[in-house]
Amino acid sequence: MSGGEQPLPRLDALRFARRVIEQQAARQLALIDRWIAEEEQALWEYRNENQR
Repeated sequence: MSGGEQPLPRLDALRFARRVIEQQAARQLALIDRWIAEEEQALWEYRNENQR
């Protein structure tokens, strides 16, 4: 560390870690939601093709 920098207090580090995890979780949920939508679309297309 340079100059007058202090190490991150434990509380600040924990809050930072929580924000990081929250952002990662949001991205993962968005990805899973996209996969669900893709599967629903594929199922809808499959059912429509087989009803003819």
